Amino acid sequence: MKSLVGLGAYGIPEACRFARVNVRTANRWMAGGGQDRRDRLFKPDLPPVDGRYALSFLDLVDLLVVGRFREEGVSLQTIRRVYGRLRDSLDTPHPFSHRRLLTDGRTIFMETVDLVGGDAHLQEVLSGQRAMPEILKPYLKQIEYAPETETAVRWNIATGVVIDPARSFGKPVIAAEGTTTFVLARSYFANGEDADLVADLFDVSPEAVRQAVAFEGEFTPCAA
Repeated sequence: MKSLVGLGAYGIPEACRFARVNVRTANRWMAGGGQDRRDRLFKPDLPPVDGRYALSFLDLVDLLVVGRFREEGVSLQTIRRVYGRLRDSLDTPHPFSHRRLLTDGRTIFMETVDLVGGDAHLQEVLSGQRAMPEILKPYLKQIEYAPETETAVRWNIATGVVIDPARSFGKPVIAAEGTTTFVLARSYFANGEDADLVADLFDVSPEAVRQAVAFEGEFTPCAA
């Protein structure tokens, strides 16, 4: 069995909660439809268990990027073709988790779209005021990349909160203290919404408790 240490593991509903993607849509991107899996966009790192998929941290970042593309109206066919082309040119199974999307995104996408034959809407997005890097930049700036591989290693998803596959199996934690947001928020509501009391119980700052509560309140479960 593949070790999850340093890899992260997220059920589809959990991953969709962080990436803000519809659960049913994400399942289709992972599993596809029919025997030929023709709707599949990319294959997750983790094998399915009883037909249910889970995502690694890098899968999660890929899902985040695909979700933002779809919000902009970029066709799934174009995303699939660009994903495949970038996978080959960057020599990585996770091209949407690569630093180049942040550092020279417009160039790399323009080159790739030219090679795959283009897409009218994508060309418009790339050449217009809302160029592709500008669509992704608010999200990609939250990502930290490994200098050796240039792939994503952690996601500073909210103020004081980080998703790091090397910490708590990738569950959201308070960056400074390391306690999961779920535990702190649940304890907060179980103790009369007393942040100081919860801070004493878990040896964290009251601000950490408030950050955890804010995060859990903002990132609620997505629709199925």
